[in-house]
Amino acid sequence: MIEFFKMGGFPMWFVLAFGGLTLAAAVSFARRPMERQVGMIRGMSIATVFVILSAMAVAMMTVATRVPLNEAWANDPKVWLIVLTGFGESLTPAVLGFSFLAMAWLVTALGVRRMGTLAS
Repeated sequence: MIEFFKMGGFPMWFVLAFGGLTLAAAVSFARRPMERQVGMIRGMSIATVFVILSAMAVAMMTVATRVPLNEAWANDPKVWLIVLTGFGESLTPAVLGFSFLAMAWLVTALGVRRMGTLAS
């Protein structure tokens, strides 16, 4: 898991923070569901999506700028494998962030279900 986190680089901390806060808001909603909380979860989810995209862009930019600067990599006949590996690593923020969002919305769905049950 630590290697996975390292592959995404420093922006993974932002994905972790935004995703964690979104999940925490969903858990809070599921515990005591109030309709006004759903807007907060939506807003935090959108912010999480933007931080995921930003983290992926930073990771791809790093690959695109570092590979040409490393002479050994740039002159390697299999440079495409190095770039492909880098772009694969660039997807780790998406894996982490979208996993948080999936969990948050699953928990939100449970809260919505509870809200309907509480209203009856």
